[in-house]
Amino acid sequence: MKLIKSVVSSFRAKLLITFFILSVLPLILIGMISYSKTYNIISENSYSLSQLQTERVSREFDDVIQEINRFAEIGKMDSTLQFLIDKENTADEAKIILNMIEHYRESFQYSEYVMNIRIIGLDGKAISEDHGVHQLDNQTYKNLLTTTFNNQQRSPVIKSTYKNSTPALSLTSTISNGESKEVIGIMNIIIKASGFKDILYDTSTQLSGTFQVESENGDTLFISPEFASVTEITDRNMIAEKSSGYFSEGSTFVVFYTSELTGWKFIRYTPLSDITKDTTEIKSLIILTVGTSIIFIIFLYFIITSKLILPLRVLQYKMNQASSGDFTVKINNHSSDEIAQLGQNFNSMIYKIKTLLDKSVNEQKQLKIAELKTMQAQINPHFLYNTLETIIWMAEAKNTPKVIEITKALSHFFRISLSKGKDLILLKDEIEHIRNYLVIQKMRYQDILDVTFHLNEDILKYEIIKLTLQPLVENAIYHGIKNKRGKGFVRIKGDFTPEGYICIDVIDNGIGMSEEKLEDIRLQLSRGIPFDKDKGGFGMVNVHNRIQLHYGTPFGLKINSWYGSGTRVSLIIPVVDGDINEEDLFSR
Repeated sequence: MKLIKSVVSSFRAKLLITFFILSVLPLILIGMISYSKTYNIISENSYSLSQLQTERVSREFDDVIQEINRFAEIGKMDSTLQFLIDKENTADEAKIILNMIEHYRESFQYSEYVMNIRIIGLDGKAISEDHGVHQLDNQTYKNLLTTTFNNQQRSPVIKSTYKNSTPALSLTSTISNGESKEVIGIMNIIIKASGFKDILYDTSTQLSGTFQVESENGDTLFISPEFASVTEITDRNMIAEKSSGYFSEGSTFVVFYTSELTGWKFIRYTPLSDITKDTTEIKSLIILTVGTSIIFIIFLYFIITSKLILPLRVLQYKMNQASSGDFTVKINNHSSDEIAQLGQNFNSMIYKIKTLLDKSVNEQKQLKIAELKTMQAQINPHFLYNTLETIIWMAEAKNTPKVIEITKALSHFFRISLSKGKDLILLKDEIEHIRNYLVIQKMRYQDILDVTFHLNEDILKYEIIKLTLQPLVENAIYHGIKNKRGKGFVRIKGDFTPEGYICIDVIDNGIGMSEEKLEDIRLQLSRGIPFDKDKGGFGMVNVHNRIQLHYGTPFGLKINSWYGSGTRVSLIIPVVDGDINEEDLFSR
């Protein structure tokens, strides 16, 4: 969730969302609307074209039927009427009728589709091309009469039949007396079914789908391609109730048209994908166009945003470096736009901050030096006051050798204390400084004080702030051993810590401290402020502050004490090589 929030909250992400809403989204919307409009227009055109193609097939059938139906004119000729009315002596009329049929065959376009023509009277007398004048059997005669006279509109009746085992169509129409309009016979024309099949075949090779021709009764007359499976229409009323139209049945498109001449229904079944294949191509073209445009827009977006975001990211990176304390950073501008001006202002700001920081550091350094010197000035009089008291005490006792010894020790003590104003001395000189101090202290506490040194000689070549160990030894004597009955001892140990620092322990077996006072001293060290100079802790706080002001953390003092057993004060400093000239340090 945080990752998503971080990504969305970035400037580039906001630009991308805005860019998407303002350019990509409208482009997709326009593509969808264009496809929808194009789909509707092309589909309507495809549906209309499919219906026109079906109507064209119907008209081709009608043209054939109309052309063949012109043979019915023979039934209106006088010779034909005479043949049907006269019961005998019709040989001449029969000959004329056959000659006329032959003449019509030579004159009409589709006469080759005609297999046989028969003219039949109501008494069963008939004349045909294949049998001449003859008498029909009763069953054939009754079937023809029933079919013809059941047709109330007296229009030609077309039915499927066979001629010499060949599929054919039977076109039957009535012949009427010219004056009385009385039906005196019928004319039956047998038409080859192959002619219509040829029309359907030629059409189906040019158009996709399956063509089906149904009679008025719903019987299938023709189907192309032959033996093709036809989709079963669930709702036949859609075709039965209308003369023409189109609809979709699942994945199949159905278009139908009813011939006004024959009443036949011409039905075309086409896969819907074939009808809408143009829309599929348009859809692919729109998707390709929109997709290419989106890719180009995204590419353009990354180019634009890279030019815009990269300088901002550089500025952000430099600001992060500056916030981490690196004030040497600088932005190199290669342009003169608003972002470049931000970079220039950033450089100016960093320069001013660095200048102020350097000034502040120098001021703090000077303040630290002043504090160190102030602390040193506080320590020296403190010890001098106690030493002079000892000398006065020995002088009053007229102990001249001891006075000389202690004065000599005091002289060496102050040579190291002064050190020509230097704050850092070698650790071995600080130890020598303590030894001189202890010579003076033993003069006062010779019966109760025992001092030992346990030092790693390798630590003596490193530097230490002067006058840091003496206050600790002084505390051990004045606040530990002095308040203890019996002889006391002070142990001074020095060695390296596991971390590689230098640790010097000042250990005494004095009276120690209570838990409350120990916590009080530790609190003073942590805060760097002595609560009450008269109750102890002032010297240690000064030493601790001097070490931390010079070296920083984690260096300084650590204290442990056990009431009635003694105290251990540990001074920890880093390892710093000494470069002090001892001859110069102790020269007069």
